[in-house]
Amino acid sequence: MKRKLSTRIVALFLMFLLGASTPLAVAAAVNAVVSNQKFVVDGAAASVSAYNIGGYNYFKLRDLASALDFGVTYDNDARTATLTSQAHYKPDAATLITGNWAPVTRARIQAVITANANKGRYVVFDFDNTSVINDVEEALAIYQLENLRFKIQPSKLAGVLETQIPDLKKTVGTTVDGKNVTCAALITDIVSDYTWLYSNYKGFSGKYDLAYIHATNQYQDFVTKMRYMYTAVGDTFDASVSYPWVTYWFTGMTPAEVYDLAAESHAYWAAYGNYGEVTWTSPTELPGTAGIVSIDYLNGLTFTDELKDLYATLKANGIDVYIVSASFIDVIRAANATQGYNIPEDHVYAMQNVLENGVYTNRYNYNWGGAGKYAQTQAEGKSTVITNFIASQYKGTGPLMVFGDSKGDYWMMTDWMAKGDTQLGVIFNRYRKTSDPIWKCSKEAADTIGSPTARFVLQGRDNNTGELIPTEYSRMLGSSELVLVRSAS
Repeated sequence: MKRKLSTRIVALFLMFLLGASTPLAVAAAVNAVVSNQKFVVDGAAASVSAYNIGGYNYFKLRDLASALDFGVTYDNDARTATLTSQAHYKPDAATLITGNWAPVTRARIQAVITANANKGRYVVFDFDNTSVINDVEEALAIYQLENLRFKIQPSKLAGVLETQIPDLKKTVGTTVDGKNVTCAALITDIVSDYTWLYSNYKGFSGKYDLAYIHATNQYQDFVTKMRYMYTAVGDTFDASVSYPWVTYWFTGMTPAEVYDLAAESHAYWAAYGNYGEVTWTSPTELPGTAGIVSIDYLNGLTFTDELKDLYATLKANGIDVYIVSASFIDVIRAANATQGYNIPEDHVYAMQNVLENGVYTNRYNYNWGGAGKYAQTQAEGKSTVITNFIASQYKGTGPLMVFGDSKGDYWMMTDWMAKGDTQLGVIFNRYRKTSDPIWKCSKEAADTIGSPTARFVLQGRDNNTGELIPTEYSRMLGSSELVLVRSAS
């Protein structure tokens, strides 16, 4: 038998086979005897109990789920079994699935969970490149550009794009022929393109459909220079400028509109299934003020089964789960609710903008929650938000574990370690440069692999396939080589 079940499983025995507490009333009228039926998976014998009932062979669902690796749950109140082909089998809600965890990393996480179950503790997760492979905000930016989902009036666009940029005339990159590019020049071209699109695309105020618009120079120039400016702002200015900048693209939208847009994007990218680098180059026929520019970005997004299960396992052990993300609040809430992470909405902390008359403005909301206690949820700001909004609910205690991947997570991963609150930092291995402070934690993790008291552990991933892999090592995009931590030299 190879991955398809030909043997019938009847409702009469579902509760008995699943280990339910109350058997069906008619079960006493049926005789079941142990069968010697063999069960083979991919050519190998599997340990699956079989019973012969009325000349038919029946198997325990949990045995089948274990052998074939699919999810199975049972609702005793509803007397309903649920089989999930895309989920991994797990025998116990209190235990992590095996999945693609590095075995030592999985064991260390499980040990911390087991030792702290039902003791009023909490953990904090980053989202992008931690709870998901790649970046939901960046994926949404591409989806927003490709579908022209904006609600900014052309006359207001320049002011939105200029927000908080300290020097519009500073060189932020070069054209394909080596000339300097400034934000001022980029914005001039972007506004010109957008004004044309606004008059011609029927999703705004024009008459042409998206397929027609996609073929125009104005569209290609607009999307390329918007995406180019996103990278240029991030590479040139402080994170306090670049992180909120892309969220200003939601100006004029209601929270529900951003949530729905994000949910569409998440569903699109979850089904996309390809991972790689994409290059956009603005059209030579429309150089504009800035000139012809080119930008590379990563495509692909995976909402990882292992992380969804980890969230559920923590909750099953009475450990509260929080997300603190540098992406926008409605983007993360949509991912949490629609992609299976399922923590309470008020356990999500992320970038937030000021609302006026029910729609977002291009101003960050430092006063969310009152008293000016909210911070940008990136870098040190993540620890500020944890202190002011999460730890305060736990008598000032820091997180039990923190899960992250880069510089933006370093502070929240380490700020409570000396105090003894944070017992473990779990780093999703992106092979960071030595200039990234998370490198120090990664190096310690690599040096202490297998230690039962390790403060940091690494989890590998394959960037070519968008999945975790069962090792601390990772494969970088375009490479088959496994890498652990960069050399200090």
